[in-house]
Amino acid sequence: MDADKAFEEIRNDIARGAPDVNDRIRDLAVGDADPMTRIKCLSLLKVVGDDGLSKEILGMLMGSLPEGREDLVQVAGALRGLEYPANAVSILESMDEDDSILRLTALCLMDLEEYEEARSVLSKISQPAPADRVMLTEILSSLGEHGKAVDTAAELLGEMPREYGVRKAYVTALILAGRGKEAAKYARAGLKDKSADSNALAAYVLLVDGNTKAAAGYATRALNIDNRHISAMETLGICLAEKGEVDKARIVAGAINEISPGDRAALRVLSRCRQ
Repeated sequence: MDADKAFEEIRNDIARGAPDVNDRIRDLAVGDADPMTRIKCLSLLKVVGDDGLSKEILGMLMGSLPEGREDLVQVAGALRGLEYPANAVSILESMDEDDSILRLTALCLMDLEEYEEARSVLSKISQPAPADRVMLTEILSSLGEHGKAVDTAAELLGEMPREYGVRKAYVTALILAGRGKEAAKYARAGLKDKSADSNALAAYVLLVDGNTKAAAGYATRALNIDNRHISAMETLGICLAEKGEVDKARIVAGAINEISPGDRAALRVLSRCRQ
């Protein structure tokens, strides 16, 4: 049986709640030294929740890394997505620092809560993209520089008022600055356009405020408009997990991964399922 078919069968068994898939995952990791095969094994284990086997396979992967730059970046990005940022950094630190490497390194350092170092790395990017400025707002908020975070997000919002990631960064900066009422007011005002983004943003703000029932409602509205809206799916999945509907939440996480393989939104939903 080829690896793709084996992975498909294991995924189907996990979805059905079948036990004892770990030996089959280990066999795949041992039998195929392709780094992406081992990445897929680690991804499956995030669902299963076997930390011991994950550590074993991670060791296999790190002990047999590819040599090509493109492959190394792909592995580092995948490891960061699977919540192994320290391992990703250990790969990236030996590579030439172009903007793409600096960007990924900064993201990993944020995951490690090394915010000052992340800001320093981010400042080296020669051609900052909007996503880099969004990242800066997150770093500033994490460092307690809330005024600068809000100002940075507001400036970006003025340039790209309809960009969802920018809008979310703005309300997040407001909330972390203790200005939740302003964030809620902004989110409510956006609902006039009846778009998926505006409903997803309202759902996110309500979730942060602890109103999971209303958050789930707005997330559902967003998905009725755009059934591939990742942020709305994440909010809905977290709301389901908070309600104790773990099986439904896991289905949502699986759907996120189908639409956007390796997206950390799926892992965040799964993390709530395990709490």
